[in-house]
Amino acid sequence: MSAQPETWCQADGHTDYELFEDFNAWIDEGEGGFVAPLLQKLGQVGLSNLSKAFFAGDREAYEQALAAYRADRRREVLSRDHFVETYGEDDGQHWFERNEQRFDQLVECLHAQEVVPFVGAGISVGGGFPTWASHLRQQGRTAGIAAAQVEAWLAQGQYEEVITHIEQRYGPEVFAQEIRDVFGKRGSIQDVTLRISELFSDTLITTNYDRLLEQVFETGDISRVQVINGATAMELPAPQKITVIKIHGDFKDPAHCILGKAQYDAAYGEAELDLHRPIPKILARYYRNNSLLFLGCSLHNDRTVQVFRKAKRTGGDYLFPQHFALEQAPARLDALVERNRDLSRLGITAIWYPKGDHDKVEAILRRACGELKYMRAERMKVQRRVDSLRPQ
Repeated sequence: MSAQPETWCQADGHTDYELFEDFNAWIDEGEGGFVAPLLQKLGQVGLSNLSKAFFAGDREAYEQALAAYRADRRREVLSRDHFVETYGEDDGQHWFERNEQRFDQLVECLHAQEVVPFVGAGISVGGGFPTWASHLRQQGRTAGIAAAQVEAWLAQGQYEEVITHIEQRYGPEVFAQEIRDVFGKRGSIQDVTLRISELFSDTLITTNYDRLLEQVFETGDISRVQVINGATAMELPAPQKITVIKIHGDFKDPAHCILGKAQYDAAYGEAELDLHRPIPKILARYYRNNSLLFLGCSLHNDRTVQVFRKAKRTGGDYLFPQHFALEQAPARLDALVERNRDLSRLGITAIWYPKGDHDKVEAILRRACGELKYMRAERMKVQRRVDSLRPQ
């Protein structure tokens, strides 16, 4: 049989157009202004799809405008103006440039499909779930504990003490029921959760008890998602499924959730951290073999961080993968330098966003999606050139 003739869209690279959704929407909504003479003329004609006509009419001008758009979005998403305003011109530019370099490193790892997201409570907050501290306040209220006592424990970082007190005084059933009440509901799927599902469809790790990650992948086929409870199992992820590893358990089974100090000790080690126990073993395995991307995680001296620290310390000359975190930037420059140093010692590369501006997490992930599509378009362009040189 003779080869199928190449379509006009394939020869012209017209399929690339579909990869630049955000830029095309920006043009079609009139946000592009007068970025090219042709676009001005097209705008005067009143076309409903300016971007497609612009793409077909002047590909070179379209690509120049796209490059300028990408540069502007990077400056905005990676917070150049905020850094300059907060830390001064020189230091602000320095940290913006670090953000750019680290963002590009993350995109390269995403492109190589080496990244596993590690999702913390900060992501679930947008879906309607409380932070762990807020949940413990609710637990105290349900159990009838004085609010001042709960606040005193939280102020000292004694989160596990709140749980231990409730379980010892009122019984574990009281605590377990509150877990079901709060984390058993369906969450609200936000843009950031959708962006996570767009970037990752293999393995996800979370310390959260809720079902927000499972929800975002639900398509009517419940067998599509495999949930591994880190507290009870050492199953290997099924290669044909999306695997959500719930390190500290699932709300469906509060009896096997890691909650109080005694349970944390049993899971991680009593006298000292034991990397041979199931949860530390799972965490250390992914820390050694994948680039982790921490989203909505505090990354202070909690048990998971202790696992990473010990795994790195005992790893000797082992070359660990580069890990990443989308992290809030402290208001003071010296605090930023110190926090950056602490994360670097853990092998974690921080990409900074303004403190409290959590919408930037979704924006950074969206920009990463865009950059991956741009890389795909560049590969397609190279392939077309190679194909055009082949003898017919």
